Amino acid sequence: MDLKKLLKPKTVAIVGASEKAGFGGDTTRNYLKFSKNLDNLYLVNPGRDSILGQKAYHSLSEIDGDVDLVILCTPQKTILPLLREAAEKNCGGAVVFASGYGETGAEGKALQKELVSEADRLGIAVMGPNCAGFANFVDGIFAFAFLVEERDRFGNIGMISQSGQIVLGGLDSPNMGFSHVISSGNSCNVKVEDYLDFLVEDDDTKVIAAYIEGITKPGKLVETFRKAALKKKPVVVLKTGRSGKAQELAASHTGSLSGADKVLRAVFRRYGVIEARDLEELCGLAAAFSWLESLPKGQRCVFMNVSGGEAGVMADLADEFGIQLADYDPETKAYLQTLVPDYGSVNNPFDMTAGIGYNTPVMVQAMKAISRDEHVDAICIAYTITPKIWDDTISHMVEAVSIARNDPDMKPVFWIPFIEHSRHQESADILQRAGVPLLPSGRYGCRILKQILDFAGFDFQDTEAAIPEKNHKISRGLSEYESLNYLKDHGVPIPPQAVAASADEAVLKAADLGYPLSVKIHSADIQHKSDVGGVKLNIKDEANLRAAFETVMDNCRKNAPDANLEGVLLKPMLRAGVEMIIGVNNDKDFGPMIMVGMGGVFVELFKDVQLAPAPLTKEQARRILENLNSYPLLNGYRGNPVCNKEALADLLVSISKMAADGKDSIKELDINPVFVTEEGVSIADALLIQYEDTF
Repeated sequence: MDLKKLLKPKTVAIVGASEKAGFGGDTTRNYLKFSKNLDNLYLVNPGRDSILGQKAYHSLSEIDGDVDLVILCTPQKTILPLLREAAEKNCGGAVVFASGYGETGAEGKALQKELVSEADRLGIAVMGPNCAGFANFVDGIFAFAFLVEERDRFGNIGMISQSGQIVLGGLDSPNMGFSHVISSGNSCNVKVEDYLDFLVEDDDTKVIAAYIEGITKPGKLVETFRKAALKKKPVVVLKTGRSGKAQELAASHTGSLSGADKVLRAVFRRYGVIEARDLEELCGLAAAFSWLESLPKGQRCVFMNVSGGEAGVMADLADEFGIQLADYDPETKAYLQTLVPDYGSVNNPFDMTAGIGYNTPVMVQAMKAISRDEHVDAICIAYTITPKIWDDTISHMVEAVSIARNDPDMKPVFWIPFIEHSRHQESADILQRAGVPLLPSGRYGCRILKQILDFAGFDFQDTEAAIPEKNHKISRGLSEYESLNYLKDHGVPIPPQAVAASADEAVLKAADLGYPLSVKIHSADIQHKSDVGGVKLNIKDEANLRAAFETVMDNCRKNAPDANLEGVLLKPMLRAGVEMIIGVNNDKDFGPMIMVGMGGVFVELFKDVQLAPAPLTKEQARRILENLNSYPLLNGYRGNPVCNKEALADLLVSISKMAADGKDSIKELDINPVFVTEEGVSIADALLIQYEDTF
C-alpha cells in the first residue's frame, strides 16, 4: 500500500476540529502552530462555521476538490461512515485517534477487523486506531494529537513507535531533530514494518529509532532490515515484551535454548540492527547517529580528560564495554608531551590537565596531532557540561572541539559527560553544528559509543532469508539412524552406521564396521536414549556386543514400555575431541536458526551458545564461533592440540544450507556431541524433528 497520501499528503482535513481541549482541539492547535501550508488545510465540524479564525466546513462533502489525508478526531462509531465519505474525495490516508478497538477485548477486536476490511476495500491507509498521529517535519505536516513545546524540531531522525507517549518523549528531547515521527497505535492495515520500510527508503531520514511491541510481518521486517543494511542506514530498536512470549515445549536442546528473544536478537545481529535497552538508550543512539557527520573507520579510541581521576574512570569503562584504547605512534606521544604540564599524562586515556583544557589553541593542536595518528580512529572528550557555565574550562574545550572539527581531515569526535543532568544548551548546539555527538553520561555513553563503533565496522554479508511459507502444527521425531541418513542425503558427512534387529545380526554388521563400537537403541519413540539405559559404549568384541545388545533392549523394554523397539544402532567409536553442539530451531516467524555451542553434558549447564539465521556464509560461521565463551577450547587451550575450526565452520555452513532448504519441513535438529579435533569434525549423535505433513 502506497503511504504517500498518508505521510506526505498535499491536502489535509481535520474532522472533529475544535477549539476545546481534547483530540480535536489539540490537533487543530498543533497543526495551525507547526504546519507550513495552511492553504490546503480543511477544518471540518458540523456545528461550526469557523475554528480558531479559520474557515470550517460542515462535512467532507462540502470541500471542493480531493483530500489526501483525513485526521479523524471523532468517536469510534463515526469512523467507518467518515472513511466512506473520505473515499469519495479520493482520500488515501487516515489518522484514527479513537480507541475501543483491538486493545479492549473480543468485541474491540471484531470492530478492528471490520475497520481493516473496510479500509482495505476503500484503499485507505489507516494510522491507528488508538494512536497519537504523526508529524512530517520535512513537508511541515503536524498531524499529532499531544500538545508540545513550540520550537524547531527539524532534523534527520525517523521515529516510529506503537506508543504515543514514547513519541512524545522523543519530541520533548532537546537534542533530537526529526524527519518524521509516527505513533502507529494498533497498526490497523498499515503495520510497523510498513512504516519502517517507508523510513528506510526516505532520503530525508538518516537514522531510524523504533519502539516495537509486536511483529506481524516478519518477512517484511527482514527485507526492510536488509535494505537498511545495504544502505548502511542505522536502525535502532527498543523491543519490549520479549521475555513474556510463551514458547512451545521443545524436544531438543536446541529448541529449549532458542527462545523468541534470542531469535529476534539473532535477526538484529544478522542485519546490523542496534538494540536499545530503554528509552534513554534509544534516544541517545538516535541523536548520536543524527549528529555524527561520518562514521569511524575503526575501533581505536583516544579519551581526553582534564584529570587523572577521570582518566582512570574512563579506562575502567572502556575495558568494561570493550572499547579499544588506541596506542599512539612514538612521534605523537612525544609531541603531546611538549604540550602537557609535567603533572599530566600522555597515556590513553589522556590526562591533559586543566592546563590544556583552559587553553583553546593548545587543545586544538593536541586534537589535530591525535587525529593525524594512523593508529587512532576516533577521539572522545570526557568532561561534564553543566546546565550553566560556572567553569570556563567547558567553554574553552567546546570551542577547541568546534575549531578542530573544521579540519576536513579530523577524525570523528564524541563527547561523554561524567554526571547526568541537563546540558548548557548553547554548548550542545555548538557541538551539534560541529558534528560531535553529545552522549549520555558514563556507562550509558560508553555503551552507546561501543555500539556506534561496532555498527561502523559491521560487514554485512547478504544472504537470502529463509522465511517459512507454511504454518505447520504436527511434527514427529526421527530415530538417530534416520536423522543421520537425512544429513547424509543432504550433503553432510556422517560416520559409518548400521542397524541390527538381533544379536546375531549385530555381530555380522560389526564385522564390517570394526571394533570398538557404540550400541544404542534404535527407536523413533526414544529421543533421549541415555535416560532409559539405551546406550552402551566402547564395545570391544563379540561377547561384549551380544551382552550389550541384550542389556540395551531389556533396559528400554522396562524404562520405555510404550516405545517401538526396532533393534540397535551400531557405530564405530569416534575419536574424542572438544565436544560441541550444532542445532536448528525453525522459528515460526523468522525461519530456521542455526545454533552452535559447548556440547555434551554441559550444553544445558553453561548454555554457551550462539544463534544465527540460516543460511550462513563461511565468514558468518567463523564469526559466531569466535563469539562463544568456549572458543578458547578450540584454540588449543592448556597445551591441547589446536582444533580444525575451518572444518567446524564448513559443517555449520552445510547444515545451515540444509536448514534453509528445509524451512518448511525441518522443525528441529540436534547434533550433540560433535567431536572437533585437529584433524576435523565427526558427528556422534543426531535428532531430527520434521513436520508430519512433509513426510
